[in-house]
Amino acid sequence: MPSGQKYYGVADRSLSLTLYSTKEAKLAKKPTRKFISLSEGEKTYSMSRAVVQGDWCFVSGTVGYNYATGELPESAAQQTQNTFTNIMAALKQAEFELGHTIRVQYTVSDRKYIKEVLPVIKKHFGNILPAATMVIADLVDEKMKVEIEVTCFKG
Repeated sequence: MPSGQKYYGVADRSLSLTLYSTKEAKLAKKPTRKFISLSEGEKTYSMSRAVVQGDWCFVSGTVGYNYATGELPESAAQQTQNTFTNIMAALKQAEFELGHTIRVQYTVSDRKYIKEVLPVIKKHFGNILPAATMVIADLVDEKMKVEIEVTCFKG
């Protein structure tokens, strides 16, 4: 490297480091992100409902609130349906659709709700078949029964 020249390093996932001169760094395209929000509540947790980076869309863990009324239904099935409605609203704002989903994580607050949520999941993902993980765990609010997070790709 010539002395006096500033270099910037960019590491990739394999931890390889590429050095760019100041001139090259200015010419390199900076990544652009689009942040999607559906409710004021997201600010409480310092988060976006979804983030778009290139051909990827990452939708945060989403629950079954009806954002128009602020209500959370009692039924796990209705919470799941509302969750899909909220995810699809975020994807639409991001210019994606549910069919772009390649990965999903379901968090269910109790095993007893699995039989209730599976038909709703099948209704939305039965033909898409994304890679999936289901976890049983407590959620932020004890009234919440399901949370769904998706990763989409449309490249």
